Amino acid sequence: MPIKPTVKIDPDDIIRYLLYQQFYYGEDLIYGRTKDRSEYVNDSGKAIESFYSLINKKSHFIEEGRPRKYLEYFNSNIHEIPIDAILLKYQEYKQTIEGDTERHMALTIIVGDCLTEIHSKCFEASIDQLIDYTMEKQAIIPEDRPELTEKIRLLYGQSNPNIGMIYGLSFMKFIGQKMGFKYIVERCQQLLKKYYSSISEEINE
Repeated sequence: MPIKPTVKIDPDDIIRYLLYQQFYYGEDLIYGRTKDRSEYVNDSGKAIESFYSLINKKSHFIEEGRPRKYLEYFNSNIHEIPIDAILLKYQEYKQTIEGDTERHMALTIIVGDCLTEIHSKCFEASIDQLIDYTMEKQAIIPEDRPELTEKIRLLYGQSNPNIGMIYGLSFMKFIGQKMGFKYIVERCQQLLKKYYSSISEEINE
């Protein structure tokens, strides 16, 4: 089900929207955070839909007011997450909302924070790869690694489109691995190396 950035999301599609946002809107195209470029990854939509089914499978625990059960399921079957920290955030919001809004907010906070954990871990791992790649490519000594790291962080803060693509592709690579799409993992790794090279050249200019 394609979801465009400007389309109003039905409450029943909250989890799908949380999954799609910032990197996928359909047609097997993976977007960067700045949305000005994308890369075709065959069957990425199929893999994402399978992953959606996995994260949505036990969402009824959230609907039933048992968020910890959902988080334990997520932690055991999908990715390690800080259960207590997410629950604390949810409880703080819960005190200020009620009714149908509470249902929407519960899904947004709990599932959204779980996905953010994955995004962050995947992105950080890819940034480490980028740093290693650039150091080898430019023969940078270990002592200069902090300076290189700071340059890359600065590019991210400036919404560099190449860095943005790493954000989307690293998450897609994770989904490919999780759902057993080996060729998606290989395709994403090829594309990540392409952007590592572009960023390395950009830093060296």
